[in-house]
Amino acid sequence: MRTVNLFGFILLMQLPFVYAQDAERIESLKTAIVAAREAGKLQQTEQLTEELAVIATNRADPMVTADLQVVRAQNDISRNQYQEAIDKLYAAIPTLKAQHQHSRLANAYTYVGYSYYNLSEYKQALDYYYQAKTLFDLYSDTKGQSMVNSYTGLVLSAIGDYKGAILAYKTALETAIEAGYENETSQAFYSLGGLNAKLGNHRQALEYFSSSLEIDEKQGVVQNIAFNNGLIAESLYHLDELERAKSHATTAIRLFEQTQSVEYACMYKLTLAKVYIASSEYEKAQGIIDQVYKDADGHYPALALNTLLVAADLALKVEDYDRAVSLAETGIQQAQNAERMPVEEQFFQIKVAALEHSNRYEKGYRALQTLMEINGKLNDESKLKAISVAQAQTEAIRSKLELELQTKERALQEAELNRQLLLRNVFIVLILLLSILVFFLFRRQLLRKNNQYLSEQVRVQTRELNEKNDQLVQALKLVESDSITDALTGLKNRRYLEKFIDTDILLVDREYADWREGKSPKPLRSDLIVFVLDIDDFKAVNDTYGHHIGDEILAEFAERITQVFRQSDYVVRWGGEEFVAVARFVDRKRASRLAGRIKQALNEAHFAVHEGKLISVTASIGYACYPSMINSEEKGNWETLFAMADACLYLAKEAGKNTWVGLESVNDNRCLNDEFNKKTLSQFIQQNWVTVKRANRAGD
Repeated sequence: MRTVNLFGFILLMQLPFVYAQDAERIESLKTAIVAAREAGKLQQTEQLTEELAVIATNRADPMVTADLQVVRAQNDISRNQYQEAIDKLYAAIPTLKAQHQHSRLANAYTYVGYSYYNLSEYKQALDYYYQAKTLFDLYSDTKGQSMVNSYTGLVLSAIGDYKGAILAYKTALETAIEAGYENETSQAFYSLGGLNAKLGNHRQALEYFSSSLEIDEKQGVVQNIAFNNGLIAESLYHLDELERAKSHATTAIRLFEQTQSVEYACMYKLTLAKVYIASSEYEKAQGIIDQVYKDADGHYPALALNTLLVAADLALKVEDYDRAVSLAETGIQQAQNAERMPVEEQFFQIKVAALEHSNRYEKGYRALQTLMEINGKLNDESKLKAISVAQAQTEAIRSKLELELQTKERALQEAELNRQLLLRNVFIVLILLLSILVFFLFRRQLLRKNNQYLSEQVRVQTRELNEKNDQLVQALKLVESDSITDALTGLKNRRYLEKFIDTDILLVDREYADWREGKSPKPLRSDLIVFVLDIDDFKAVNDTYGHHIGDEILAEFAERITQVFRQSDYVVRWGGEEFVAVARFVDRKRASRLAGRIKQALNEAHFAVHEGKLISVTASIGYACYPSMINSEEKGNWETLFAMADACLYLAKEAGKNTWVGLESVNDNRCLNDEFNKKTLSQFIQQNWVTVKRANRAGD
């Protein structure tokens, strides 16, 4: 008996030493796994991961198990198994939260966001990137800040928010260079190259990708080397350097196949197919397309969409116009569902060309109208400004690495970009003009206006580039300053919203004015929806539990409502327990659905606060849509719009709280001459001067 007790005592004394050894081995294994994965040594990666799994089983420590799940998720991501990675990360996140492992939690959020991005689930990707960024900012993790900003830029660029993407990339690059992070610097260059490629500036994109590749080759990160080779191939393809493009694409495919990255290998097989199409080697191109269809096997939505695009282009080139139209229409629907307007534009270009070549001019004319509307949205003033911002903001950073460009060259590149755009549109229209005289007159007038507008914008942007740069730097400092950020929730405050909302209102007014004057088709996704939210009975919460619990509820409330909106939307703390959110440039038909989602986000689970307390928290919601009167030239202002939403909020309170009321439209402009409050709004409703929608209490 003594012997057993003595043995147990000795074992107990050795435990701290054993656990310390395990901890050291775990960190060593995690480092080795990353190195093996980046070098493309997949078998070694799996062996090391299994060794980590043995330790996790023996230790029965929740944190070690969570670490193992994250490592396995990263392995899945490297093999393009994104849903599997998300499942493992979801399993790890509760433990990371419970153990207050904020740095690891932020990284896990980033990996979830990256997986959703690759599944084309952009809203979810932005939600998780925002959560990661909040933690990185809170703990001043500059490496994480740079990484998540680059990834955020990829999503914003994919959905056409070029201005937001530029700001994200610029911030990522500044942070990485100042801190000397080579991996993150490479990622930022890579992202900037991708954005320039989207804007059609392929020569500039090639420089960025080459800078990124130089860093990656020095560090030996196989997947990153593969990515840069693939994107260099894309840029060379657009610059008609087909042999060089073929060489880089082949290198990318070989490296991705080496790391068993099926999706990316297929992606750059499509680049190779496009090179073969440009070289008139159609059979080789078709063979690649068929192989990619087989390899993708329905697992990769973005890849499927790109394969469809290349197949449609090939059908157009071989003059199979019926097939080209059919593939284009399928692609248009899928691009709309994925909210990928730039890809939708490419499918419409193929459809218009196929209809024109097959003499179906009436359908071609209708398709061209839609194409011009999409084209206008992607090339309006905000895009021209985005190009100027990209040049002005990033060149100062690139000069630190001897990559500065001259201002004159930037201006010429802008002018060339717009000239090519105009020439392409002129070419399409000139062909149609030969067949339909009426369409000739309409299109000539449209092109003249478009030409004048774009030429004037380029001239102004070039002349004022230096002045705009100074203004943008000052604006960035304002955005990043503490004076417009709420310290408790991390949200922006009312000063921030009031600074920028008037610009959005002017943009909406301009789009609808152009439509009413017959200058453009009816705007799509061009409305603003203002939500005013007030936590129900918040004073009672403070009185019952204390203000420190009230502060925790405000912070959790902010996090939940933020997840409902996109990163490009505004979500601010207005004051006290009142919050304001603005859904920007959306269809007003989404208003009631968004209100329902806010309510659901608050009701689906109790708020967990200090010492494990669970508190039920609800809110009353009022919203108003802008423009208030679509067919009227009456221009609105922020104060009236807020008053409308606020009046709806009071009606929601009177209806019993935990509900929403929304002002969908104004039917009689007489009510715009009066002050909006709960009393006047009730009168307007009785007189049928406004259209108001209320929540269905049975299920919203």
